[in-house]
Amino acid sequence: MVDESADLESRLSSLIIKVGDKNAPTLQNNLEALSVVLEKDFTNHETTVLRTLRQCVLELPWKVTVYSTVAGLLNAKNNETGAKVITLMHGVLCKSLIKGDWCSVKVIMRFFALQVATKTISASTLLSMVDTFLKPVAGQTAGVVTAQNSCFVYIAMTTLLWAGQALKELGSGELEARLSVIEQYVDVHGKVNADNTLTTVLHDAPTKGADVLAYMLSIMRAVADDGWAIDAVCAPYTMFASEFAQATQHELPALELPVDLPASSYYTLPEFLQLVPHPSEYTVRRFIMMDFIADTVIQLEGNRKDCAKYLMQIHGLCNEDVCSVMTTAQHPEDVDPETSLVFEYMVAEVLFSFLTQLPESQFREMYYTSLAIELRKAEPQILANVLETAVDNIVARIPSMDVECSNRLSNWLAVYISNFGYQWDWAKWESAVSEQDDTPRRRFMQETLLKLVRLSYLDRIKLQLPESCVELVPVKAPTHNFKYTVQSMDERTREVSVATGRCLKNKGTAEQALEILQTHYAKWTDVDDETRQVLAREMLTEHVLLLGSKTFSHMLNAIEKFMPALQQFGDSPVAKLQIAKVVEDFWCKNTQFFAITIDKLLNYRVIDPATVVEMLFDSSHVGAWSQFHLWEILRNTMNKVNMRVEQLQTRLTAAQVAADTIVADEAEADPAQPSESVEHVESVLAQMLQEQKDA
Repeated sequence: MVDESADLESRLSSLIIKVGDKNAPTLQNNLEALSVVLEKDFTNHETTVLRTLRQCVLELPWKVTVYSTVAGLLNAKNNETGAKVITLMHGVLCKSLIKGDWCSVKVIMRFFALQVATKTISASTLLSMVDTFLKPVAGQTAGVVTAQNSCFVYIAMTTLLWAGQALKELGSGELEARLSVIEQYVDVHGKVNADNTLTTVLHDAPTKGADVLAYMLSIMRAVADDGWAIDAVCAPYTMFASEFAQATQHELPALELPVDLPASSYYTLPEFLQLVPHPSEYTVRRFIMMDFIADTVIQLEGNRKDCAKYLMQIHGLCNEDVCSVMTTAQHPEDVDPETSLVFEYMVAEVLFSFLTQLPESQFREMYYTSLAIELRKAEPQILANVLETAVDNIVARIPSMDVECSNRLSNWLAVYISNFGYQWDWAKWESAVSEQDDTPRRRFMQETLLKLVRLSYLDRIKLQLPESCVELVPVKAPTHNFKYTVQSMDERTREVSVATGRCLKNKGTAEQALEILQTHYAKWTDVDDETRQVLAREMLTEHVLLLGSKTFSHMLNAIEKFMPALQQFGDSPVAKLQIAKVVEDFWCKNTQFFAITIDKLLNYRVIDPATVVEMLFDSSHVGAWSQFHLWEILRNTMNKVNMRVEQLQTRLTAAQVAADTIVADEAEADPAQPSESVEHVESVLAQMLQEQKDA
């Protein structure tokens, strides 16, 4: 009996998930049949039905018109069932607001927008929800531009976009009142951010594309001019107008917006890059499709394989002639993006829009890389050509691209190529080789090849390159640059170097190494104490690095073993800077080991973040700041400091709560312990905040 029940629940879930995968002539019958089955089995399998509907609304956002229709039909057949569905989704919305899960908030609000069309909720109920999001920017606070307000306005805009056709029945005044509030905020937002180039990916792009809210408003106005009709995807709820006419409408509790979330947690859509030409008359359709693609990428971030699978199904619900699909076309080579919207190119544009989002991408760069790899595996020939075309078009605009985005694209391309046999047509970029060393195209190409060498080995990468491009990679494999070779030393320096090297190789301790250095340099009576200290510091650092130069594990063990000696030598900002510069000189031919060694020295507090910043921006690096590895080190250092501060703030809050807790049995409690814990965490946090400020 248990097996039969589990089998039935599995079939119910499968029916809900698969319904409406395609805009087929049988869609109306399928939805009607599904609603009958769900209404019949709802009493016995309520949890399964509600859970599956919730997950489908959240994780299959492009099928919102389908699941809003299913919810409407369930409500029309049994208003109690409809109430449970609506109450569930309202609860999910409230939880998403508390967590700051803004994409889920946006997706659920879109679902509620279509519930007006199915007569499941009233228009006034939805407008009340929209007004909650617009309240912070209405009235006296209309001119206050914040990340929070921009996020709220964006969600209100996307909701009204989908509810417009149903709401216009109330008269134009209700919609126009909300649009007026939105327009006022968007206007102020545009003025405040007019000179903001920090979030501009391509500096040669039209300005209207950089202001996402202004772009969204233009989409809304275009839809309004067309009677609020959205023709990009099938609207099956229009097939059941007679059923919905007699349905019971439900009221929903008022929403409460969060007030204590950090500014960085608020969300607006990234600027959609245009990497191939698109027909201008299809701007609204393009936005709707790319919005669905973007929501799917966000909502399925936890499973790249499912995300890739479902991304390639989104076009299934499109109305006829909305977009061309190369993977289903008889002659993909004849599909022209200049005359029609091409689905695969829109997927690529969304992917690269997320990858290059500023100031930081929403998820780790590797997610977008692995997702592209999964997409290409699903459609090897077509997606390979699409992604290659997209990359070519971006690289052509590299001179106008933000350097951070250029670095991300380089990382993406290197990992992507490494997953497909390191095959790439480098010859088409060979004109960049003749450019000056620090030009963006040449630098991008060279940095990408150096990353490929990291992922493989030098000789293999050389074999993939045309003769004209070989000069972009090193002549020899990456290695260290040990200063104290026999040929470059005088006799007394050789004596110190040999003794220090022998001590380290024979598994000597940090104390023994310090004693050897002190003994030998004490004989150098022709130099002062400060110079002897500088020489000893450099000698020890060079030999520790040499000891750990074989592998990452060797490096970690060497630094850990001689950490006390290194910390003793790094007793001042000047000393720390010298150690960092010695590391850079030692690994000048291997930037990967340079970055890793700096990271480990930071972890062990041998150097501090201010040291790294000072090293990277000293006069020796003038003209070299186009090298990606320097920015990689800087970014990792800043991220490490910020992460430590966040962790310590969390620990401090926990310690304060523990200290304030009333202990029932005071005799068994140690009253000094909580106080000491709080004081310790406060002290460490103050130190980290100072380092954050110095950096």
